[in-house]
Amino acid sequence: MAKKTIIKIIYAAVLLFATIARADVTSTPTPSNTNENVQTQIELEHPDVTSFSILPSATDPAIKTFDDPHWLYVNRKIVVEQKPELPQDRHQLLLWITGTGGKGKTAVAFCSLAADLGYHVVTLMYPDDIPASACANDSNPKSFENFRMAIIKGGQAIYQGGRKTISIERSENIENRLIKLLLFLKEKRPKEHWEQFLNDDGTIKWESIAIAGQSQGGGHAALIGIKHRVARVLCFGSPKDFNKKFNAPATYYSEESATPKNRFFAFNHRQDSVACTQEQLFRNLKALELDAFGSPVDAATENPPYNHTRILTTSYPVVTETSEKQTADGKNSEWESTAHTSVIATKMQTAGNKFGHIC
Repeated sequence: MAKKTIIKIIYAAVLLFATIARADVTSTPTPSNTNENVQTQIELEHPDVTSFSILPSATDPAIKTFDDPHWLYVNRKIVVEQKPELPQDRHQLLLWITGTGGKGKTAVAFCSLAADLGYHVVTLMYPDDIPASACANDSNPKSFENFRMAIIKGGQAIYQGGRKTISIERSENIENRLIKLLLFLKEKRPKEHWEQFLNDDGTIKWESIAIAGQSQGGGHAALIGIKHRVARVLCFGSPKDFNKKFNAPATYYSEESATPKNRFFAFNHRQDSVACTQEQLFRNLKALELDAFGSPVDAATENPPYNHTRILTTSYPVVTETSEKQTADGKNSEWESTAHTSVIATKMQTAGNKFGHIC
């Protein structure tokens, strides 16, 4: 039963990738539940995917902080050799933005899958030490947006009633890190054509980018999709920006969106209550107008294409809830963390996937 459920969870993640794509998925169990063994199996099941890392400071000497490596994934048989028996080069970049405190190789199966579907893939390291939930009780209705824009574009934002300030240098923000990484790759790996995701003036070609993220990263993905027309917005364990002082979703969810709302997708665990309750999460999704495409669908119990909904859920794995939501050092408790990350966690993404595209 668990094996079939994991297959459906992966299938749901696959569905979020392609505009008119389907996938046939099979799965084999991992030798054990260690991250190392899972990542080894993923690599074995995606033998044509090349993954490599680059330090942010290697792309721009002005980057001084959060210098853990970016990770990149590419199937050269698709984007360089253009093998006819493989999926075509999509000429799109999947930008993966991790959650608070994330670093290293995260969402490995998801990123490897994207590369095998013809995407160039970047897992971006960025200033991610402060959770956006720090803005949840602010009296400024634009606090969430200001906080996130400081990280995305650089600048300063005041939060927690003026008691705290986040200040991000232009060189350290998400946009500059991505631009400098793509320019670096243009020079070092010219055959892969990473520069196609930049405009002639060196700015980001947002319309060629599918943005995905987990938790805080999913929130950044949603806001970027509202500010820029992108290929797709994928929110895992998100969007969670709910203002508890006003008992209302973040105001930016209701702003006019540059990206059509039918390109937004969300995938959440039904027991995930990190940063907001399930009721508050649904109010966020309603503010984004994703309910216009249908009611939430449980990916573990329904079959693709899930009634074409934009709101996917799962109850797998079932976690035992306790009154403890945080540990003594302020981190999420084990059950909260499991529910919050299960829809994208590497250890949940048993590999062995076989994919094909049909209209």
